[in-house]
Amino acid sequence: MSQNESPQPERKASRISRFCQWLFDEATPRFGQLSVWLLLLFAVIVSLLPFEADIGPRRAQPATIFAWMPSQILASPIFFLAARVLLCVSALLWAARKFLPYSCWMTVLAFTLMWSLRMENLSNGSHIFNVTNWLLIIHAMWFHFRHREIAASLARKDFFETRLYPRWVFWLCLFYLGWFHSLAGITKISTSGWGWGTGVSMQLWTELFGTKASPFAQVFLWDTGLTAILQTGALFVECLSIVCVLGGWFRYAIGLALIGFYFGVLTTFVDFGFHFNAILVAWFLLPVDRWLGLTFTPKA
Repeated sequence: MSQNESPQPERKASRISRFCQWLFDEATPRFGQLSVWLLLLFAVIVSLLPFEADIGPRRAQPATIFAWMPSQILASPIFFLAARVLLCVSALLWAARKFLPYSCWMTVLAFTLMWSLRMENLSNGSHIFNVTNWLLIIHAMWFHFRHREIAASLARKDFFETRLYPRWVFWLCLFYLGWFHSLAGITKISTSGWGWGTGVSMQLWTELFGTKASPFAQVFLWDTGLTAILQTGALFVECLSIVCVLGGWFRYAIGLALIGFYFGVLTTFVDFGFHFNAILVAWFLLPVDRWLGLTFTPKA
């Protein structure tokens, strides 16, 4: 080895070290706080949804992490009401930055419990609040690790001028959104094979559950070949979503493609409730952070 060459392990360690330092760059918390308020708005919406329960025996396989609880509790309207109150109160406390960091984790627990109760009592549910749940966890981690600095800035009344928002919070949100959508695409391929995007399944779903008067529904039902192209394109976008972590135009391109995907879904399957996912994709993957002046600098 010549004197000008550096050992490969040292170069790798140096890259990892720079990446870790980059993750701890900081910004003022305006974008982060607005993100928290947006997520807490969704949490309050969940707390206000009515209790629903299908008649019949529970499914054999667990649907959520709370499946271990007795059926009498999972199906109890009183227990549902208690979880609803806990979620609403804890979300309001977190929104006001009170009782930190306990209000953050109470919100996460209550939100997970509330949605689990709904899924455990329905014969058919969808993953419309998984993204909200995990992004709440990420932001609860932020408030947990920085709650002393946050409390001090609130006491000084300069919260929005203090650099308290680490880049790792924003990057983890991008990573989760990319991973969530990529995993959805990979699961389709692993379960149904490459033939998933033939267009036939989309036509059947549109016929059974879609709003046939919508323009996208008319396109799906009009031609199987065109539907196959659109369906395969959506699968391609989903599988590639993880590249959004590379930032820049990769992130914006994936964001626009996913927004187009959600627009087609929401205008065809109006009652499926993926509006929250679409809003969060737009919030984090489109340049909203730049419009709000989010700028990270190395930690002092």
